[in-house]
Amino acid sequence: MDPNIKTQEAVKAEEFRKMIEVEVLKIIKDLAEKGQTPQERIQELAQLVLDLIKPGMNLEELYSNAVKLDDRHSELAPVVFKVMKEYEEVYEKKALTHVNQLIKSGNFDQAQDMVKKVLKFKISN
Repeated sequence: MDPNIKTQEAVKAEEFRKMIEVEVLKIIKDLAEKGQTPQERIQELAQLVLDLIKPGMNLEELYSNAVKLDDRHSELAPVVFKVMKEYEEVYEKKALTHVNQLIKSGNFDQAQDMVKKVLKFKISN
């Protein structure tokens, strides 16, 4: 594998992670400023993000963990929605473009494997 591709993927994952963290921080800040959410709850939200969203994770790991943020903390539902929308708009389309390129170049087995991977990922989330 080309090391530049690995680096590009790592950069994209880092940007995605930062986007998630910024969105969560906006919600935490808003909750703290309104003063209607107990400090313990705000700390739980922050700890959950630290536990699930970690530096060095790849895009799939970040996405898989990010969609769990609102499982017990409904305040984070807007973040999950944004993450899902961002992931599908940007990264899923790239996978489909890659599948098209594989088909056009006659790499049907690789294209089939890629489609299976995308579908498996979507079904598991």
